Amino acid sequence: MIHWGINALNHGHSIAVFKDDQFVDNYVGAGDELSSDTTVKALGLGSPDRLFWYERPWIKKARQIRAGQFKTAMNLNVLPSRYMEQFKYAPITYTAHHASHAAAGYYTSPFDKCVTVVVDAIGEFECATIWYCANGKMKKIWSRSYPHSLGLFYSAFTKLCGLTPIKDEGILEKMAEQGDKHRYKHHIRNYMGGILTAYKNMHRGINDWPHDIRNLQDQCDIAAAVQAEFEDQTSLIMLQAAVMTQAQSIVYMGGCAMNKTANKRIVEPMFKYRWSLPNPGDPSSSIGAVLYHTKEKIKWTGPLAKHIEINT
Repeated sequence: MIHWGINALNHGHSIAVFKDDQFVDNYVGAGDELSSDTTVKALGLGSPDRLFWYERPWIKKARQIRAGQFKTAMNLNVLPSRYMEQFKYAPITYTAHHASHAAAGYYTSPFDKCVTVVVDAIGEFECATIWYCANGKMKKIWSRSYPHSLGLFYSAFTKLCGLTPIKDEGILEKMAEQGDKHRYKHHIRNYMGGILTAYKNMHRGINDWPHDIRNLQDQCDIAAAVQAEFEDQTSLIMLQAAVMTQAQSIVYMGGCAMNKTANKRIVEPMFKYRWSLPNPGDPSSSIGAVLYHTKEKIKWTGPLAKHIEINT
Protein backbone atom coordinates (compact mmCIF):
# COMPACT_ATOMS: atom_id res chain seq x y z
CA MET A 1 0.00 0.00 0.00
CA ILE A 2 1.23 3.47 -0.91
CA HIS A 3 -0.04 6.51 0.99
CA TRP A 4 0.57 10.13 0.06
CA GLY A 5 0.38 12.99 2.51
CA ILE A 6 -0.26 16.22 0.62
CA ASN A 7 0.16 19.90 1.42
CA ALA A 8 -0.85 22.26 -1.38
CA LEU A 9 -2.84 25.39 -2.23
CA ASN A 10 -1.32 27.27 0.70
CA HIS A 11 2.33 28.22 1.28
CA GLY A 12 4.37 25.97 -0.96
CA HIS A 13 3.55 22.32 -1.58
CA SER A 14 4.84 18.89 -0.63
CA ILE A 15 4.09 15.20 -1.03
CA ALA A 16 5.11 12.74 1.68
CA VAL A 17 5.29 9.16 0.43
CA PHE A 18 4.72 6.15 2.70
CA LYS A 19 5.04 2.60 1.41
CA ASP A 20 3.65 -0.20 3.59
CA ASP A 21 3.45 2.31 6.47
CA GLN A 22 7.16 3.09 6.13
CA PHE A 23 8.11 6.70 5.46
CA VAL A 24 10.07 6.99 2.20
CA ASP A 25 10.57 10.70 1.52
CA ASN A 26 8.97 14.15 1.56
CA TYR A 27 9.14 15.91 -1.80
CA VAL A 28 8.93 19.69 -1.33
CA GLY A 29 8.42 22.09 -4.22
CA ALA A 30 8.10 25.83 -4.79
CA GLY A 31 4.72 27.43 -5.40
CA ASP A 32 1.30 26.56 -4.08
CA GLU A 33 0.34 24.18 -6.90
CA LEU A 34 1.62 20.63 -7.04
CA SER A 35 4.34 20.68 -9.69
CA SER A 36 4.93 18.01 -12.31
CA ASP A 37 8.45 17.60 -10.95
CA THR A 38 7.17 16.80 -7.46
CA THR A 39 4.44 14.43 -8.60
CA VAL A 40 6.76 12.62 -11.03
CA LYS A 41 9.20 11.95 -8.17
CA ALA A 42 6.40 10.65 -5.97
CA LEU A 43 4.91 8.52 -8.74
CA GLY A 44 8.33 6.97 -9.28
CA LEU A 45 7.55 4.91 -6.18
CA GLY A 46 4.15 3.83 -7.47
CA SER A 47 0.62 5.22 -7.67
CA PRO A 48 -1.03 6.14 -4.36
CA ASP A 49 -3.73 3.95 -2.86
CA ARG A 50 -4.88 6.70 -0.49
CA LEU A 51 -4.33 10.44 -0.18
CA PHE A 52 -4.10 12.27 3.16
CA TRP A 53 -4.81 15.99 2.90
CA TYR A 54 -3.18 18.23 5.51
CA GLU A 55 -6.30 20.19 6.53
CA ARG A 56 -10.11 20.09 6.49
CA PRO A 57 -11.27 22.14 3.49
CA TRP A 58 -14.88 22.83 4.46
CA ILE A 59 -13.95 24.05 7.93
CA LYS A 60 -11.31 26.27 6.33
CA LYS A 61 -13.98 27.72 4.04
CA ALA A 62 -16.17 28.43 7.07
CA ARG A 63 -13.32 30.46 8.53
CA GLN A 64 -12.80 32.27 5.22
CA ILE A 65 -16.46 33.28 5.28
CA ARG A 66 -16.08 34.56 8.82
CA ALA A 67 -13.00 36.51 7.72
CA GLY A 68 -14.94 38.11 4.87
CA GLN A 69 -13.00 36.25 2.16
CA PHE A 70 -16.18 35.41 0.29
CA LYS A 71 -14.64 35.10 -3.18
CA THR A 72 -12.02 32.65 -1.90
CA ALA A 73 -14.57 30.71 0.11
CA MET A 74 -16.88 30.32 -2.90
CA ASN A 75 -14.10 28.99 -5.15
CA LEU A 76 -14.89 25.27 -5.17
CA ASN A 77 -12.15 24.45 -7.67
CA VAL A 78 -9.60 24.41 -4.83
CA LEU A 79 -11.44 21.70 -2.94
CA PRO A 80 -9.05 18.74 -2.69
CA SER A 81 -11.71 16.42 -4.11
CA ARG A 82 -11.66 18.46 -7.32
CA TYR A 83 -8.04 19.54 -7.29
CA MET A 84 -6.84 15.95 -6.93
CA GLU A 85 -9.06 14.52 -9.68
CA GLN A 86 -5.91 13.37 -11.45
CA PHE A 87 -5.70 10.78 -8.65
CA LYS A 88 -9.45 10.18 -8.44
CA TYR A 89 -8.95 6.47 -7.99
CA ALA A 90 -7.39 7.20 -4.57
CA PRO A 91 -9.77 8.15 -1.74
CA ILE A 92 -8.92 11.21 0.36
CA THR A 93 -8.67 11.34 4.15
CA TYR A 94 -8.60 14.80 5.75
CA THR A 95 -6.54 15.80 8.78
CA ALA A 96 -6.99 18.93 10.88
CA HIS A 97 -4.30 21.51 10.11
CA HIS A 98 -2.82 21.66 13.60
CA ALA A 99 -3.10 17.90 14.02
CA SER A 100 -0.93 17.55 10.89
CA HIS A 101 1.67 19.90 12.39
CA ALA A 102 1.65 18.17 15.76
CA ALA A 103 1.77 14.65 14.36
CA ALA A 104 4.66 15.49 12.04
CA GLY A 105 6.65 16.61 15.05
CA TYR A 106 5.66 14.01 17.64
CA TYR A 107 5.82 10.89 15.50
CA THR A 108 9.26 11.81 14.11
CA SER A 109 10.61 12.72 17.55
CA PRO A 110 12.60 10.37 19.81
CA PHE A 111 10.20 11.08 22.68
CA ASP A 112 7.61 8.65 23.97
CA LYS A 113 6.18 11.26 26.34
CA CYS A 114 6.30 15.03 25.72
CA VAL A 115 4.29 18.18 25.18
CA THR A 116 3.81 19.29 21.58
CA VAL A 117 3.22 22.98 20.91
CA VAL A 118 2.01 24.28 17.54
CA VAL A 119 1.97 28.03 16.83
CA ASP A 120 1.39 29.45 13.35
CA ALA A 121 -0.57 32.10 11.49
CA ILE A 122 -3.76 30.13 11.02
CA GLY A 123 -5.03 26.65 10.27
CA GLU A 124 -8.72 26.23 9.65
CA PHE A 125 -9.62 28.25 12.77
CA GLU A 126 -6.89 27.27 15.24
CA CYS A 127 -3.79 29.45 15.55
CA ALA A 128 -2.09 27.81 18.55
CA THR A 129 -2.50 24.41 20.19
CA ILE A 130 -0.92 22.38 22.98
CA TRP A 131 -0.94 18.57 22.87
CA TYR A 132 -0.06 16.03 25.53
CA CYS A 133 1.63 13.11 23.81
CA ALA A 134 2.40 9.75 25.41
CA ASN A 135 2.63 6.09 24.39
CA GLY A 136 2.05 6.93 20.74
CA LYS A 137 -1.15 8.89 21.38
CA MET A 138 -1.87 12.61 21.10
CA LYS A 139 -4.43 14.62 23.05
CA LYS A 140 -5.12 18.30 22.47
CA ILE A 141 -5.40 20.08 25.82
CA TRP A 142 -5.38 23.80 24.91
CA SER A 143 -6.01 25.99 21.89
CA ARG A 144 -6.55 29.53 20.65
CA SER A 145 -8.49 30.30 17.51
CA TYR A 146 -8.81 32.99 14.86
CA PRO A 147 -8.29 35.92 15.02
CA HIS A 148 -6.06 35.43 18.08
CA SER A 149 -2.92 34.61 16.15
CA LEU A 150 0.74 35.23 16.93
CA GLY A 151 1.66 34.41 13.36
CA LEU A 152 -0.80 36.92 11.90
CA PHE A 153 0.48 39.53 14.36
CA TYR A 154 4.09 39.05 13.25
CA SER A 155 3.24 38.88 9.56
CA ALA A 156 1.06 42.00 9.72
CA PHE A 157 3.94 44.04 11.12
CA THR A 158 6.29 42.45 8.61
CA LYS A 159 4.09 44.00 5.93
CA LEU A 160 3.87 47.33 7.79
CA CYS A 161 7.67 47.55 7.69
CA GLY A 162 7.68 47.23 3.92
CA LEU A 163 8.51 43.53 3.74
CA THR A 164 6.64 40.57 2.25
CA PRO A 165 4.47 38.68 4.77
CA ILE A 166 4.75 34.87 4.96
CA LYS A 167 8.21 35.27 3.46
CA ASP A 168 10.32 37.97 5.14
CA GLU A 169 9.59 37.36 8.83
CA GLY A 170 13.21 36.30 9.27
CA ILE A 171 14.31 39.71 8.01
CA LEU A 172 12.05 41.44 10.54
CA GLU A 173 13.62 39.29 13.25
CA LYS A 174 17.08 40.48 12.17
CA MET A 175 15.95 44.11 11.99
CA ALA A 176 14.78 43.85 15.60
CA GLU A 177 18.41 43.45 16.68
CA GLN A 178 19.09 47.02 15.53
CA GLY A 179 16.01 48.57 17.10
CA ASP A 180 14.87 50.09 20.39
CA LYS A 181 12.17 47.79 21.73
CA HIS A 182 10.95 50.42 24.21
CA ARG A 183 10.08 53.14 21.68
CA TYR A 184 6.86 51.54 20.42
CA LYS A 185 6.27 49.05 23.23
CA HIS A 186 3.05 50.62 24.50
CA HIS A 187 1.72 51.11 20.99
CA ILE A 188 2.27 47.45 20.16
CA ARG A 189 0.28 46.51 23.25
CA ASN A 190 -2.78 48.03 21.55
CA TYR A 191 -2.73 45.03 19.22
CA MET A 192 -1.83 42.06 21.41
CA GLY A 193 -1.96 41.20 25.11
CA GLY A 194 -2.97 38.63 27.69
CA ILE A 195 -2.10 35.12 26.60
CA LEU A 196 -2.49 35.27 22.85
CA THR A 197 -5.33 37.78 22.86
CA ALA A 198 -5.56 39.89 19.71
CA TYR A 199 -7.25 43.20 20.40
CA LYS A 200 -7.60 43.76 16.66
CA ASN A 201 -7.95 41.42 13.71
CA MET A 202 -4.64 41.69 11.87
CA HIS A 203 -5.46 39.21 9.13
CA ARG A 204 -5.35 41.92 6.46
CA GLY A 205 -2.48 43.89 7.89
CA ILE A 206 -2.09 46.93 10.13
CA ASN A 207 -4.31 49.71 8.81
CA ASP A 208 -4.33 52.07 11.78
CA TRP A 209 -0.66 52.53 12.74
CA PRO A 210 -0.59 56.08 14.14
CA HIS A 211 3.05 56.97 13.45
CA ASP A 212 4.92 57.92 10.32
CA ILE A 213 7.57 55.44 9.20
CA ARG A 214 10.23 57.66 7.67
CA ASN A 215 13.40 55.63 7.71
CA LEU A 216 15.09 52.33 8.46
CA GLN A 217 15.48 53.14 12.15
CA ASP A 218 11.73 53.60 12.50
CA GLN A 219 11.28 50.18 10.92
CA CYS A 220 13.86 48.59 13.20
CA ASP A 221 12.29 50.12 16.31
CA ILE A 222 8.89 48.72 15.29
CA ALA A 223 10.51 45.35 14.61
CA ALA A 224 12.16 45.36 18.04
CA ALA A 225 8.86 46.05 19.81
CA VAL A 226 7.10 43.38 17.76
CA GLN A 227 9.83 40.83 18.50
CA ALA A 228 9.64 41.65 22.22
CA GLU A 229 5.87 41.05 22.22
CA PHE A 230 6.38 37.87 20.23
CA GLU A 231 8.80 36.61 22.87
CA ASP A 232 6.42 37.58 25.69
CA GLN A 233 3.61 35.65 24.02
CA THR A 234 5.88 32.68 23.32
CA SER A 235 6.85 32.64 26.97
CA LEU A 236 3.21 32.60 28.09
CA ILE A 237 2.32 29.78 25.71
CA MET A 238 5.32 27.70 26.75
CA LEU A 239 4.58 28.32 30.42
CA GLN A 240 1.02 27.14 29.81
CA ALA A 241 2.38 23.98 28.17
CA ALA A 242 4.82 23.31 31.00
CA VAL A 243 2.26 23.88 33.77
CA MET A 244 -0.41 21.74 32.12
CA THR A 245 1.86 18.75 31.44
CA GLN A 246 4.91 19.06 33.73
CA ALA A 247 6.87 17.90 30.69
CA GLN A 248 10.63 18.26 30.32
CA SER A 249 10.51 17.37 26.63
CA ILE A 250 8.93 19.57 23.97
CA VAL A 251 8.14 19.18 20.29
CA TYR A 252 7.69 22.63 18.74
CA MET A 253 5.98 23.01 15.34
CA GLY A 254 4.28 25.60 13.15
CA GLY A 255 5.66 28.62 11.33
CA CYS A 256 6.27 30.59 14.54
CA ALA A 257 8.73 27.89 15.64
CA MET A 258 11.15 29.31 13.05
CA ASN A 259 11.89 32.36 15.23
CA LYS A 260 15.41 31.51 16.41
CA THR A 261 15.69 34.44 18.81
CA ALA A 262 12.57 33.49 20.76
CA ASN A 263 13.65 29.85 20.80
CA LYS A 264 17.04 30.69 22.27
CA ARG A 265 15.65 33.04 24.92
CA ILE A 266 12.44 31.20 25.84
CA VAL A 267 11.99 27.64 24.59
CA GLU A 268 15.49 26.23 25.08
CA PRO A 269 15.90 27.37 28.73
CA MET A 270 12.41 26.18 29.64
CA PHE A 271 12.62 22.59 28.37
CA LYS A 272 15.49 20.15 28.89
CA TYR A 273 14.82 18.10 25.74
CA ARG A 274 13.70 19.61 22.43
CA TRP A 275 12.68 18.47 18.96
CA SER A 276 11.47 20.06 15.75
CA LEU A 277 11.73 19.35 12.03
CA PRO A 278 13.93 21.42 9.67
CA ASN A 279 10.82 23.15 8.32
CA PRO A 280 8.16 22.99 11.04
CA GLY A 281 5.67 24.86 8.86
CA ASP A 282 3.33 23.57 6.18
CA PRO A 283 5.91 21.64 4.08
CA SER A 284 6.20 19.00 6.83
CA SER A 285 2.43 18.85 7.35
CA SER A 286 2.23 16.35 4.51
CA ILE A 287 4.14 13.94 6.77
CA GLY A 288 1.87 14.60 9.73
CA ALA A 289 -1.31 14.25 7.65
CA VAL A 290 -0.49 10.54 7.33
CA LEU A 291 1.09 9.90 10.72
CA TYR A 292 -1.87 11.37 12.62
CA HIS A 293 -3.94 8.45 11.33
CA THR A 294 -1.40 5.63 11.32
CA LYS A 295 0.06 6.70 14.71
CA GLU A 296 3.32 4.99 13.78
CA LYS A 297 6.54 6.45 15.15
CA ILE A 298 9.24 6.75 12.50
CA LYS A 299 12.96 7.21 12.90
CA TRP A 300 13.90 10.56 11.39
CA THR A 301 17.05 10.23 9.27
CA GLY A 302 16.86 13.59 7.54
CA PRO A 303 18.69 16.78 8.51
CA LEU A 304 18.10 18.24 11.96
CA ALA A 305 16.38 21.54 12.62
CA LYS A 306 18.59 24.63 12.69
CA HIS A 307 16.12 27.09 14.19
CA ILE A 308 16.24 25.44 17.61
CA GLU A 309 18.95 23.54 19.50
CA ILE A 310 17.95 19.91 19.28
CA ASN A 311 18.60 18.11 22.55
CA THR A 312 17.17 14.62 22.87
